Amino acid sequence: QTSRSDVFVHCCDFSSTAVELVKNNPLFDSAHCSAFVHDIGSDTTLPIPPHSIDYVVLIFVLSALPPDRVLPALQKLSHCLKPGGKILFRDYGRLDMAQLRFKPGQCLSDNFYVRGDGTLVYYFIEEEIEHLMKSAGLGKEQLLTDQRLQVNRGKQLKMYRVWIQGKFNKPNT
Repeated sequence: QTSRSDVFVHCCDFSSTAVELVKNNPLFDSAHCSAFVHDIGSDTTLPIPPHSIDYVVLIFVLSALPPDRVLPALQKLSHCLKPGGKILFRDYGRLDMAQLRFKPGQCLSDNFYVRGDGTLVYYFIEEEIEHLMKSAGLGKEQLLTDQRLQVNRGKQLKMYRVWIQGKFNKPNT
């Protein structure tokens, strides 16, 4: 286990259960981590000082928001980033196997669906992400579509997966 006294992590989730899992982990240390419930798609301000964060990691976060709430969420996060700070992003890409398997009635709008458990999912393309990040004041360092064929040998099932990933920065101004 590496100890870095200068590292502090803020983590949030829409789910109070997820936040409690983090807080109940024996490695959780409130001197180095703040875990809290927050709906990043809401208009509620994040309990983080402006311009105080070096990195934001968004892994399958933006796709869970209604499309009209993605830009406000990114603007909220950008406001917390220090100049030179970065957003690291990975999410579902258009024509992912999971998108193609949705049944009629699950599509709420173009590329936006409701899963059987009631959660939402949106499938992005690179151009959308680039436009959203730019509109939130962030510059592109890297943006790519990761396409993979995954095979479940036990079920003899081929799955074509598509993800979008990128690295964006807040300009030094």
